[in-house]
Amino acid sequence: MPASSATESTPRRRTQAERRAATRRALLDATIDVLVDSGYAGLTTTAVCERAGVTRGAQAHYFATKQELVVQALSHLTDQLVEDLVSKPLNVADGPEAQYAVLLNRLWEIFSGPVSFAQLELFTAARTDADLRRHLVQFDHAVMSTLADAARRVAPELVKRPEFADVMRTAIATIRGLRMLRAVASERSVRSAWPSARDQLLAGLPLDA
Repeated sequence: MPASSATESTPRRRTQAERRAATRRALLDATIDVLVDSGYAGLTTTAVCERAGVTRGAQAHYFATKQELVVQALSHLTDQLVEDLVSKPLNVADGPEAQYAVLLNRLWEIFSGPVSFAQLELFTAARTDADLRRHLVQFDHAVMSTLADAARRVAPELVKRPEFADVMRTAIATIRGLRMLRAVASERSVRSAWPSARDQLLAGLPLDA
């Protein structure tokens, strides 16, 4: 076999940094899966390691506590979804009201799925877990900063408007509140409540400003 063919058929070995990143990502992905399946009370680092296919020693190297692990996993998932938001500019809609409508719908989708299940579990558990609550406060500040940066990238004209920050805070609080209803209501009923809530948010916009 020619030397060039042998070289081309040999897969490139991953660097140490790439292997570390892959291990960390596997732990974070597995944490969300276990959190959704078993809830926060039922989540153990042993179960996460088994799902991720890594050792307990590797988990302890990257995340010192269960609380840190779950919050970092939630942050990892949120960042992935925000990247999807910024991949589609809002110039598909004309005028601020239409752009707000598109942005609100995208935020609704970001805080749906595994994110909403994970938030429900963690926000509830944080009431009686001071360490988890501390981590979630930091997470919440980071999320707001990340979303603000994403909004500047996809809707720079909206961000300049004086009401924008208040609209975003109210919208995210509304979305999280509706998503909390998944504990007692079906997914279908929760989703059916969103269009009305979104329209009320849009109706309150001071668009003449």
